[in-house]
Amino acid sequence: MKLLVIGAGLSGLVTAHEVQDAGHEVVLLEARDRVGGRVFGIRDGLRDGQYADVGAEMIYHGQANLTGLCEKHGLELTPEFNLGTEVPDMVFHGQKLSREASAEIAEELRAAIRNTPPGFYETVAQWLRRTRVSEPVELLLTAIAQGTPASPLRVADAQELNVELSWGKGFRKIRDGNDRLPRALAGGLDIRLNQLVRLVAWDGRGVSVETDQETFSADHVVVTVPGPLVSELAFSPTLPAEKVRALLEMRYGNGTRIVAQYAERDEIRAAIGTGCFTDRLPGYVMEQSMHQAGDSIVVSGLAAGDVEPAMQTEDQILDEFDQTVSSATGRKVRRVFGYVKNWTRDPLTRAIVRAPIGDQRQTVLPVIAAPLGGRVFFAGEHTDDRVGPGGMEGAVKSAYRVSKEILSA
Repeated sequence: MKLLVIGAGLSGLVTAHEVQDAGHEVVLLEARDRVGGRVFGIRDGLRDGQYADVGAEMIYHGQANLTGLCEKHGLELTPEFNLGTEVPDMVFHGQKLSREASAEIAEELRAAIRNTPPGFYETVAQWLRRTRVSEPVELLLTAIAQGTPASPLRVADAQELNVELSWGKGFRKIRDGNDRLPRALAGGLDIRLNQLVRLVAWDGRGVSVETDQETFSADHVVVTVPGPLVSELAFSPTLPAEKVRALLEMRYGNGTRIVAQYAERDEIRAAIGTGCFTDRLPGYVMEQSMHQAGDSIVVSGLAAGDVEPAMQTEDQILDEFDQTVSSATGRKVRRVFGYVKNWTRDPLTRAIVRAPIGDQRQTVLPVIAAPLGGRVFFAGEHTDDRVGPGGMEGAVKSAYRVSKEILSA
């Protein structure tokens, strides 16, 4: 059997390994000049040998598929760390709030969720109006939503509110950068870079995939590109109406990742702790260099939902990021490196993560993931039904699922 894999992100790479290890021929077609997709890191330009994860950041507690894959490829993980506290740090209206003020806001939000539980298919914006919480609580919730589900409050699922004001405990990362995983997976695979796919054609005899450079033929094809891009691919025959409706119904989070390196390591670390909620850009600021050597500090944030910058230049975004960090420390800080990645505007992603609402995991995702005629298969984080963002774990899970479908076919 010969398999074509469209997309060399985590789901495509893992699928390719699973099918190739079963003794079949696999060719990956990747539009970028690199592998990894939204698992992306940078090193050039940062001081002290430090690095930054610009795409997927966290390995969450209990993500056995992802951690098992890292172990299989000999990738070391950082020690566990916690991003949340009972009373999170907050910077509102240009000032860092006292612990007492932050505690009052956090408890008001927790009480509102206890007393007025979010309803089925209720958006965060609807729930906020129904509960009549204070303005600082709205600011906090807007900041929380920028991390997850990274979508505007008017389309974010209120039942998935992060009521602990944290992302839990037991977080880890891949030491030396999460992009080490896709680079390790790329070894031994036939990957064709700079191959932007235009058309996927199939019939009872096989499949044909046209890129902007050449045409490839195989027995089967698996599409692993981000969900919004599936709606941009041409298919012959065209996709069934129910799959098109499902693709258009699924919600996706939008976001711009901002990374900056500062000289004042100890001062900034003391000010933001492991992370700090803000009413500025971005809504949540966290340190990335807690397990890295050097005298500098790497700080990142995700500006998402309605807070995502639209027409600003990269310099303007970084200047605003500097102001946010300066507000936390109480004095102006000195940035020595900055990087901005708008995943929403990236034509090869169009989104940062899928963000289903209500019962879409049970009603929409299975339709999106369903194969066509035993020839065309679908994978990617947007096809996995895990609670919360699909992320790296969802991408890997989808790869294991689709590999079994392909091998069965």
